[in-house]
Amino acid sequence: MSQHADAIAARAPKGPPVRTQRLTLGRVFTHACLIFALLIFVFPFYWMVSSSLKPLEDIYIVPVPLWPPRPSFSNYLEIVGLIPSDEIDFRGGVSLVRTFLNSTLIAVINTAGNVFLASLAGYAFAKLRFKGRNALFLSMLATMMIPNSVGLVPNYLIMAWLKWINTWYPLIIPGLATPFAVFWMRQYMTTVPDEMIEAARIDGCGPFSTYLRVVAPVVLPGMAALAIFSFMGHWNAFMGPLIYLNKPELYTLPLFLAVLNSFISGRPTPLHLIFTASFVSILPILLVFLFAQRYFIAGLTAGSLK
Repeated sequence: MSQHADAIAARAPKGPPVRTQRLTLGRVFTHACLIFALLIFVFPFYWMVSSSLKPLEDIYIVPVPLWPPRPSFSNYLEIVGLIPSDEIDFRGGVSLVRTFLNSTLIAVINTAGNVFLASLAGYAFAKLRFKGRNALFLSMLATMMIPNSVGLVPNYLIMAWLKWINTWYPLIIPGLATPFAVFWMRQYMTTVPDEMIEAARIDGCGPFSTYLRVVAPVVLPGMAALAIFSFMGHWNAFMGPLIYLNKPELYTLPLFLAVLNSFISGRPTPLHLIFTASFVSILPILLVFLFAQRYFIAGLTAGSLK
């Protein structure tokens, strides 16, 4: 009897049991719908990349080829100024490289300032006790209900009075701490246990030292998610640069795309350059999200996990 039991145990599979999923009709339909939706979202991006490798005349070919018949990187060389471009010269000679660097500088400064100052304000609203805290926080939230278009004329008059027109100050200073960023960080700071802050105070840490050494490492996913939101918003901003900037050397990348898309009588729209510049403009957003997606997803789901 013992030998028979040992033989059965020897023939039994080793390791943890493997869970198999049945291939049902509903599962196949769900995956087919997801793949179809993925193709719908990916196809415009593929079309943009494909068109950026075509000369202008190939874009108008009918029937439309799915892959460029004569792929070339000449559009990229033309858009960065390595090849002479009549289209860019006719539009004032605005440089993609210069506008790319301008957008990068503005977006990075705004993102760093927004994350730092908003996290400080969020820490104060969430963990510090002072008179008028709730009234001040509600007043700040009320400003989020005012449409941005309402403040265009007053803001322009203020910037003109400060002599900030044709400078980057109107694009940087007001965006260093936005109400949404403060609200985001305040809500995230509420998940930090009060016991950690009390322990830091007992150890002799002041408010800023507590924020820097105890609170900031805990809320790093929320700060990373806010950094992505802020960078995307300032990178794609169009209305502010359009209103405050008139000098081509100060233009941002969205303004460069608008200049390329401007109509000139007797000349076709340079779609090949527009597709190329559009692809270049979304690369930083893709790279930022790919490198920070772990923190981004953690920041969005932290409220449901804590």
